[in-house]
Amino acid sequence: MPTAAKLVGAMAFFAVGWAAALQALTTMPDGTPATWFAPTIAMIGLWQGWAVAGRGAGMGWSMALGNGLRTSIQIAILGLLLFALRTMFIRSANLRYDGFFEAIFASMDLFIEYFFQSLIVPVWGVLLIGGIIGGLLCEGAARRWR
Repeated sequence: MPTAAKLVGAMAFFAVGWAAALQALTTMPDGTPATWFAPTIAMIGLWQGWAVAGRGAGMGWSMALGNGLRTSIQIAILGLLLFALRTMFIRSANLRYDGFFEAIFASMDLFIEYFFQSLIVPVWGVLLIGGIIGGLLCEGAARRWR
């Protein structure tokens, strides 16, 4: 059921995802094609804002902080997982792996590599501060428009 908190959460975490993706683009090597990177992370933010932050709104301000941080961390994890799997599938199509399990282990390695690449203050600062603000906005919307 659509609620104001879900709509506010979707919009807020769309913006958080977009801003975090723009910060993450600064960590990528020059010449890396990243045409759909920011919109993809923003859409993950929209989905997580609707499903996680919006659904958990209305339980108090301290829970709102936790929901916002949880949503931001889920955006990061799902984004890293999605792009690690994407890279693995592209490499797999080029026959870089000898078998299924080698490709699976390579995707885990890519996930860890991308995680360490994203460990900079601008990326996680946007995610954490944006998560707190987004969670508080969802709580405010849930209290105002019941």
